[in-house]
Amino acid sequence: MTWEVVSVDSRLHSLAKFYVALDQKLQPLTRNCGPCGECCRRAAGLQVYPLELQYISRFVQKPRAMHKFINFINNKRVKIWGETAGQCPFQLGDYCSIYAVRPYFCRIYGPYNLRGKNLLPGCVYDGHSITYFDRKELPLYDQFLDLVQKPNHLYHRRC
Repeated sequence: MTWEVVSVDSRLHSLAKFYVALDQKLQPLTRNCGPCGECCRRAAGLQVYPLELQYISRFVQKPRAMHKFINFINNKRVKIWGETAGQCPFQLGDYCSIYAVRPYFCRIYGPYNLRGKNLLPGCVYDGHSITYFDRKELPLYDQFLDLVQKPNHLYHRRC
């Protein structure tokens, strides 16, 4: 029996593959919301896991922008949940500049609606989303947690 190190690069590759699978699962629910960007300005508290931050950081490669984003998700500089005191620093005008690498909870917002009360007035998903009450009801959520909650440089037993 031997042990092998699972590198951060390997985990980031797994996250990228996971996002492809998630996007395919969400595809039938996708609506053309257009470039309004309101959800990024004031819709929801955003939980982002460290592995997702690493994934975004490799895409962005700008430490200052990442610092602003970390403050945003930690609610240190801006208020969210309906407040208009700030917005995601990766939103440029009405567009998401990290759309290709956006976190899990950005991907499910719209198609999935927490307690049926989380969508903004006028959102094109209103009346077309799936209401959920527990995160375990979200698509591929258990697989997502298995991937993002593991510490870096995991050791896997190989037989």
